[in-house]
Amino acid sequence: MKKAALLALAGLAQSLHVQAADIVWVSFHPGDNQPSAGAAGAGFTQAPDIGYTQLLEGQGHHVTRVVTTSTPNIGLLNSADLVIISRSVPSGDYQDDPETAAWASVTAPVMLMGGYIIRNSRLGFTTGATIPDTVGTVTLKIQDPTHPIFSGIPKDANNVMATPYANPLSYNGVVQRGISVNTDPVAGGGKILATIATAGDPALGGMVIGEWKAGSVMATSPADTLAGPRMVFLSGSREQGISSEAAGIYDLSPDGSQLFLNAVDYMVAIPEPGTGSLLTVGLLTGWWIRSRRR
Repeated sequence: MKKAALLALAGLAQSLHVQAADIVWVSFHPGDNQPSAGAAGAGFTQAPDIGYTQLLEGQGHHVTRVVTTSTPNIGLLNSADLVIISRSVPSGDYQDDPETAAWASVTAPVMLMGGYIIRNSRLGFTTGATIPDTVGTVTLKIQDPTHPIFSGIPKDANNVMATPYANPLSYNGVVQRGISVNTDPVAGGGKILATIATAGDPALGGMVIGEWKAGSVMATSPADTLAGPRMVFLSGSREQGISSEAAGIYDLSPDGSQLFLNAVDYMVAIPEPGTGSLLTVGLLTGWWIRSRRR
């Protein structure tokens, strides 16, 4: 009887795992093999943030690149299962009142990967603009180990990731700067899910992953109210010695990559009240299936 119940639960878990989603990826770069002019001028023949879109497509998701703009197409964004704003965008597209109001009006789930666009002077997810870059390899302190996105992510007794989250990288022999992390308090009742745990890092304790519910009021002026769910998931290098359009190079470790995929699955299928534990099982099952394919 118990075995039958477990098998039934496993079957339900697989059905809950997100198989494929239509994802809009907002970036400087119009195509995986079409870097922006600034990035091409720095020697890139592919989009600097191609590592993320390739990872998503490798999992069966359909990714549409949309060039960042100060006048986003809200209808297009709302037609997606998920919108992801790459680290590879100019924060100036997300700062004026019409721009912040437009992004707040998006009803589709949105993930934001850059620390500069979430400042209080931009989209208002934090109360300030203190934003150091990480240095070297970093790990994360998991603030809510029961959250579905951490299913299958090894951690120690202190809920610190047992393996790195992200690693430093170089381009043309120049070490790029790390993840730009806001260290001021979050706004709008946001829930911090993970922070920098690496001792001595300039961003120690800063939020790397957090989520906000629809209806959250941002620290913009005037205050914007979110029309849909949001997740901050900081990843991608900050440029050093090259064009700012070359920011956002893929920097995640294997477990960081798995955490990113878990977060995407979660945002595509945010559970109704009372179904969070089932989604956790579904994400764990999906993680196991993917790990078996490696």
